[in-house]
Amino acid sequence: MKVKILCGLLIIAINIFFSCRKPTTANWDTDVVLPIVNSKLNIKNFLGDSIFSSDNNGLIHISVSRTLTALQLDSILKLPDTSIVQTFSVVFPTTLTPGQSLTFFPPTELEFNITNGVKISTFDVKKGIINIKYSNDLTQPLDLVYKLPGVTKYGMPYTINETVPPGINSLIKSYDLSGYNFNMRGLSGNVYNTIVQAYTVNVNPNASTVTATFGQGVKLNISYEDIIPQYAEGYFGQQTVDIDKDTTDLDIFNTFSASNLMLSDAKLNFKIINGFGVEFTGKLQNIQSINGTSVVALSTNQLNNININRASKIGANVYPTVKTVSLNPSNSNILPFISLLPQKLVYEGEVNVNPFGNISGYKDFAQYGNGLNVIADIDIPMQFKASAFHLQSISEVDFSKTKQLDNVNSANLILTALNGYPFSAKIQAYMLNSADQVIDSLMDINANTIAGGQINSLNIVTQPTNSRINVNLSKQKLEKLRDTKKFKVKTTFIMPPNPPDIKFFDTYEIDVNFIAEINYNIKRN
Repeated sequence: MKVKILCGLLIIAINIFFSCRKPTTANWDTDVVLPIVNSKLNIKNFLGDSIFSSDNNGLIHISVSRTLTALQLDSILKLPDTSIVQTFSVVFPTTLTPGQSLTFFPPTELEFNITNGVKISTFDVKKGIINIKYSNDLTQPLDLVYKLPGVTKYGMPYTINETVPPGINSLIKSYDLSGYNFNMRGLSGNVYNTIVQAYTVNVNPNASTVTATFGQGVKLNISYEDIIPQYAEGYFGQQTVDIDKDTTDLDIFNTFSASNLMLSDAKLNFKIINGFGVEFTGKLQNIQSINGTSVVALSTNQLNNININRASKIGANVYPTVKTVSLNPSNSNILPFISLLPQKLVYEGEVNVNPFGNISGYKDFAQYGNGLNVIADIDIPMQFKASAFHLQSISEVDFSKTKQLDNVNSANLILTALNGYPFSAKIQAYMLNSADQVIDSLMDINANTIAGGQINSLNIVTQPTNSRINVNLSKQKLEKLRDTKKFKVKTTFIMPPNPPDIKFFDTYEIDVNFIAEINYNIKRN
């Protein structure tokens, strides 16, 4: 907000004055005094409204949620690419006429080699393909029907009909499996991870009579690839899934810093949302709060052994379970952990699938898009001790096309501030070039302090205090505005010796008024 004021006041004042003048042949200097901006500033201007809430006493809280990790279906269930070679040939020399079958081929089973003791009874395909290379070592085309009786869509089995020309790899094709349901119980219905395949091979009706010797016929090289389930059911085995070391950014403190900060209270809830129809146990470990080179490791026993109940399902609707592990000052070192004002959280862990075995009776389930999510919910009451704290904001500007700056001799900005915070503050604005280098400051360092509001014995503001700051923009500073690409505004709040707890209430604000005094040279051609 301060940046917008400082950037806008020059442009507004100059444009208002310039647009009111008509061309003449004279040339003179004039002074203009214009009220520019009135604004109410509070801590939300720097950190954003969306992360704030107020309790019943009006004390401001920072409330932030960040997803640490999200395990999806493929984390616990991986359907491997599976390839087979099927050969359908005559068993003795024979002469085949058009339309005649080579021989009788009974249905066969294809088992998917799924690891970790996983036994799938059924799954729906979100995405997947069958790649088939066909070879025919007869001299006439053969008609082949490849049917998967247990793979259905809208009740119809998956069926491939192709005419295979003579030759090696004479036909190569891919087929989409999206939307199909796979029954994985095999021919007998008492196995898992297994589908049924059926084939018929006939001489094409338009072919000529052909003589086939022993072993001649058609060969299929079949590959099931890139299968992603939309839904799967069965037993997902007993396995351990690692949560690899990872980092989550916490961008809430990028504009806020403090010296010797110690929060009076803070809460960190780890919320675990389980959308799998599977029980888990798990742990989170090696959690660190990081700010630059400073690191604070989280110390607690609450995250060592977490039991997570399975989700439930009614029809197609999945109802996740929620497990919350709450950290507070009595069961962890959460205060120094959060008082570091972390820019990042580092963590790792693991989850154990089906720690109690197959208690569901092959009714574990997983649905694409419903996984295991770990969310960190942080609640920080804005009450703390600190020897100093700072707020900073950076905004982009562009004065390069503001031609009226050529005619401004000098400008003086008068800031009046009614400060409702219980402490005084120093304000400084810096001009940054395109390389983010400071090329100048706006305010005199000896006259840029706003007095704090009047407080009672509880250090609560009873009456705001009015202050005035003059900001002189000389011709030299105005020239530097042309090279300014960003403004960085830094506010440093000044704490008394041995400060009491600092409290931010939702009623605290600074009422700011700007007046521009401009010396302007008017030229008329």
